[in-house]
Amino acid sequence: MLFDIRPKSRLKDLYDREKEIDELRQSIDLGEPLIIIYGVRRVGKTSLLRASLNEFGYPYVLIDVREIFEEHSYITKNHLYEQMARFFTSNLELFEKLGYKIKDLLKHTRAFHISGISIEVNPSVNIDLTSIIRTFNDWAKKHNTRFIIAFDEAQYLRFSGATRYNGIFAWSYDNLENLTIIVTGSEIGVLRDFLKLDDPKAPLYGRYVREIILNKFTPEQSREFLKKGFNELGINIPDHEIDEVINKLDGIPGWLTLYGYYRGVQKLDHRKALDKVFEIGSKLVIEELEKIIAPSKQRYLAILEAITHGATKWSQIKTYVEYKTKTRIADKNFTDLLKKLVKYGIIEKQEDQYKITDPLIVYAIKAMVSR
Repeated sequence: MLFDIRPKSRLKDLYDREKEIDELRQSIDLGEPLIIIYGVRRVGKTSLLRASLNEFGYPYVLIDVREIFEEHSYITKNHLYEQMARFFTSNLELFEKLGYKIKDLLKHTRAFHISGISIEVNPSVNIDLTSIIRTFNDWAKKHNTRFIIAFDEAQYLRFSGATRYNGIFAWSYDNLENLTIIVTGSEIGVLRDFLKLDDPKAPLYGRYVREIILNKFTPEQSREFLKKGFNELGINIPDHEIDEVINKLDGIPGWLTLYGYYRGVQKLDHRKALDKVFEIGSKLVIEELEKIIAPSKQRYLAILEAITHGATKWSQIKTYVEYKTKTRIADKNFTDLLKKLVKYGIIEKQEDQYKITDPLIVYAIKAMVSR
């Protein structure tokens, strides 16, 4: 159902993403080696990726890089291998349905140990990631298919020490004809900086990369999404309630889904459901924000507070921040602060104006300031 709060795993459960699905399918069918899916938090990148890979018919492995970072605060190749092993164990039946004997593939990598129906990382073997993905490519070539390695929230790979993933991706691009790498990122600027796509001295510079942008829903899409979701549940919601949800949640599918779940599945009334979205959602947002703004919390908070109060231009925001923090800030330093918030997807710049990307960030900022 549309209001399932977990990431979707079937294409029929995605709403109005046909264009992005078709572009992703076309890119893989064409054998393009590197695909990037961008989008702000909770816009549906993981759902698009999982549902598409589940149904496109290609063998693949999906690695949730953020999950690794949240658990360990850094990322090693063994962490990646452990996620691969769990993924293969959980999806053996899927690969069998697709006609692929993944166990035969994994035997050739030497990085994995197969025990019955369980796949585990072989602790006694030190294997480079390039060796593993070369094995995936050779196996796919032998079976006349493509193998896909997907890194969800790939910007967290920057916490991998000396490992240069942009170099690994470039090597794969040049040498592995039957392998496609897909990366997603909600911190768009951070991901681009990590991959160094615009750096002439970096490995990926000048190579064609398919870039797919997942946008927030328009008001019309939000309305149809909500109506369709409630129709699935046999519920009729008054238009004025839907109008308020559209106005307050700004087309972010994750928050619209959460509202639909509280309203339609848990049977809360409109006000309680909407309040619940802001209560639960703001806690998640605050947790994320705290990590991002920690290096200069007072200034970042003042910037975000300024924007919530209606300051949208560089000069307006700077004036507010200097007044709030009682300090002078050099123009370059202030611009760098704004750029960082843009890179992390917290604010966006449209022409010469800045806007917060998520209405729950506005709510969270007010909560943080009032503490």
